[in-house]
Amino acid sequence: MLWGMELSFVEEEILRKYLPILRRYEVCFNEETCDLIENCHKDLESKIQAFIGWFLSLEYRASMENEKLILPDANEILVQALREEWYPTEFQKEKLMEVGLFPFELAIREKLGEINFFRAIAYETHRNSMRIKFFYHGEIIWEEHIPDLLKVSHRELIEMYKFRVNQHQENLKKLGFNVS
Repeated sequence: MLWGMELSFVEEEILRKYLPILRRYEVCFNEETCDLIENCHKDLESKIQAFIGWFLSLEYRASMENEKLILPDANEILVQALREEWYPTEFQKEKLMEVGLFPFELAIREKLGEINFFRAIAYETHRNSMRIKFFYHGEIIWEEHIPDLLKVSHRELIEMYKFRVNQHQENLKKLGFNVS
């Protein structure tokens, strides 16, 4: 039991994972915050990531504009994130990935899920991995560094895959295999 809250094992692990950064932003686990966390049974991690991403975005903006950063009350922002069911923006996800709080494999899965073309393509990535493997007829045809793929457009990603398939088929033909 964390801070007297009734949490599932998963919820408690999520809080433990983000506790150092929540403390960095001076989140106080008062009654309102604890109640909201206890009653947040859906996407707790995404809401906390959005909260952290919001602060990281503020920090980034202040550094780019060379301004002094004055942080708002963290509890007010966390309460807002939980109540309004925040989800991290693409920019916030980038900032979270930079500090190791948003997994690259989740980001690439989300990106591929947005592209209809990749719904029928086999690929593999592992937890905490920076690499992804793409398959064609059960064979690995392409392995790539995930951060590089996150930078390209949907169209470019499709074209890259098609190029690898064509390259694979050409290599099979050179080896004397019948490719159809």
